[in-house]
Parts: sequence; structure tokens; C-alpha cells
Amino acid sequence: MKSRSILIGLVGASVVAMVMASNSSAVAAPPPAPKVSSFAPAEDLVGQTDEYVKDLENAVASEQDYKDAEEKVVKQSNTLILIALALGLHDTANKYQAAAPALFKAAGQLAAAKDYAAAKAGVAAVKAALESKAGGGALQWEKAASLEQLMKQVPLVNTKLKRFLKGSRFTEKAADTAGYTAVLATIAQGAMADTSKAKNPAQVEQWYKFSIQMRDHAAALNAAIHAHDPHAADKSMKKLAQSCDDCHDVFKEKK
Repeated sequence: MKSRSILIGLVGASVVAMVMASNSSAVAAPPPAPKVSSFAPAEDLVGQTDEYVKDLENAVASEQDYKDAEEKVVKQSNTLILIALALGLHDTANKYQAAAPALFKAAGQLAAAKDYAAAKAGVAAVKAALESKAGGGALQWEKAASLEQLMKQVPLVNTKLKRFLKGSRFTEKAADTAGYTAVLATIAQGAMADTSKAKNPAQVEQWYKFSIQMRDHAAALNAAIHAHDPHAADKSMKKLAQSCDDCHDVFKEKK
């Protein structure tokens, strides 16, 4: 009787393992990434890199500055990880392409900082990485940054974007808003590989779909800004907002 129970237990465990393996294999890989230039112009990402590094420098100017800006440091460093990926994988030669692998690593170091000393060292590493000409390093679109921190960064970027798309600021702030849209598109592409919010294979496919929609609507908005077309920009902004709302309806955790 005891051996029969053991046998049943082993069979049951094997069935569970087979089901788990089956479910795992049913999860599709992310769709192949398009050329980075199709959603985030290199010059826009270079400009945002410079802005992020400047902000990060200011955030660690003193221990009090860091205490006041600690959350900002975490969000921006995680976003910088994906910006570095995009610049390194870009199909357009750019100022930071050779530095991208070092920047990717340094931004990850900064994102992991737990105190002022580590953050200060992390920002120094980021600044040094910008001067790297080593290149190398096999960069690829992968789960590399905190999804939670990226999703906190999105509404902050989005708020600035909406503010500067109105009236005379549409033209005056075009360099800024083009950069914001490039960052949003890059976040969408970079976050696609992190399917941790999906509860089943069907939701994984939804995650890919929403990520692609966000990326492509942000790219369309970027193109409208570069074309100095406020009407097209307004249409793309509405589509971008809708794609975010649709995603939140499925994946935002209920309180």
C-alpha cells in the first residue's frame, strides 16, 4: 500500500511538471524589435541622455539633495538603462553608441544603489561611461530594468509632454517633447520583455500588443513633432493616452 501511494505521488508530480512545462512553452517570445530609428531618433535619445545625467548629478550634489531626490534617481537610472540599450542597438550612428555597453552597466549599478555613497559612485560611473569608446558587449532587448520604476516614470514624462504640446510651446519646446516621446517609445520597447504582470499566455500576448501600441503611438507623436504638425500630434497623443488606459484596464493592480 505504501509503495502504491509513493507511485501515485510520483505520477502526480510528473503530471504537474508536464503541465508547467506545457504552460511555459505556450508563452510566446516577444515579437522581433524593429529598427530603433523607427520609433526613437538617435539625436532625441542622445539629448535625453544628457538631460538625465545632468539631473542625476544634481540629485547627488549633497546627501540632502539625494534624500530629496532618491525616488527620482531610481526612476531615472532604470529609464537610462533602456536608453543605453536603444543607443547601443541603434541603426543610426550616434554620440553614445560606443559608450552604450558601459552606460548600460553603470546605469544598472546606479539603479541598485541603496544609499548616498552608492548613488554618488553610481552617478560617477555613469558620467565616466559616457566617455567610453570601448563598444563591445552583446546588447539585446531583454528584461533589464525595474518594470515598477519604469511605470512610475511614464506618467512623469507624459505630464511634461502634454504641458509642452500646447500653444506656442509646441514649437518652442519641440526638442524637449521629441525627446520625451523617444523615451516613452523606448520604455515601451524595453518593458515588453518583462511579462511579470501577465497571469497566463493570453495576457502575455496582450502585454506585447499594448507595448507595441504604446511604442508606435509615441513614435507617431515623435514624427508629428519633428514635422511641426500640431494636428497630427494631437491625434497621436490621444491614441497614446488610450493605449495606456487600455493597458491599465487589464494590468493595473486593483487596490
